[in-house]
Amino acid sequence: MIRGLIRTLLLLVFLPVAAMAQGLPQPLSDTVSDFAGVLSPDEETRLNATLQKARDETGVHISVVTMERKASYGGSGQNIEIYAKKLFNAWGIGDKKRNDGILILVAKGDHEMRIALGTRFDAVYDGLAQRVIDRDMLPAFRDNRYADGIEAGAQAVIDRLARPFAIHNPPPIERDYSGLLGAMPYVFFFGLLAAAVLRRQIGDATTRFRACPKCGRKGLSRSRVVDVAADTTKSGSGSQTTLCSYCDYSEHEIYSITRISNSSSGSSGGFGGGGSSGGGASGRW
Repeated sequence: MIRGLIRTLLLLVFLPVAAMAQGLPQPLSDTVSDFAGVLSPDEETRLNATLQKARDETGVHISVVTMERKASYGGSGQNIEIYAKKLFNAWGIGDKKRNDGILILVAKGDHEMRIALGTRFDAVYDGLAQRVIDRDMLPAFRDNRYADGIEAGAQAVIDRLARPFAIHNPPPIERDYSGLLGAMPYVFFFGLLAAAVLRRQIGDATTRFRACPKCGRKGLSRSRVVDVAADTTKSGSGSQTTLCSYCDYSEHEIYSITRISNSSSGSSGGFGGGGSSGGGASGRW
């Protein structure tokens, strides 16, 4: 009787979870799951190699998924943002401790896509992901060149998100002033996010308003260079130099750059149990 009661309680706990996951597809691989069949064998092989090479070099796990419609894969009635997050977490994309996974999801028949990011990506990467979608993927999708858009988008994600994330140095978001009036609220919003994230860069820019400790005049300048780049075997280092424009004052500091996680720790293949809290960007065509 006690065993039966325990079994009943377990069913009550786990049935809702199973119902939520019902219908979600199983991955075809940890790099490319082309359910929609938009990639030729050669294109899929090339994309697999590109994503695996980037993972070996940066430790960041990127998974590309295509499907005809979300409704056919457990996403009926769900928007692309909610569905991508659910799929991301069900598969466990990225390392569980670092939460650095990236999902590129293309729903061809729904005419929408999503770049979903792991929880460790700062908000500034949402804007960078949107740039990748708008500039590297949607133009090709509108011409029905899905393979071209996916390959270009994957490479852009590697170059603009994965590599900067691995060295803790996100590139600045490029400004596009076309249609500025209508986009002003978004520019302002992302400006605030960038200011919160890029505190160090802002500190460098405001250094010129600080008084020189030696002569007392305002005119300091600060620069940084990477002396030793971090990789999977060692940490890196950089140097920060502060100079005065009016006297010979000079201050030199060394800072460290965290080592990129070694792929031998389990990031070289498979799914690592990473999660997403909903960050990323979406596109529709």
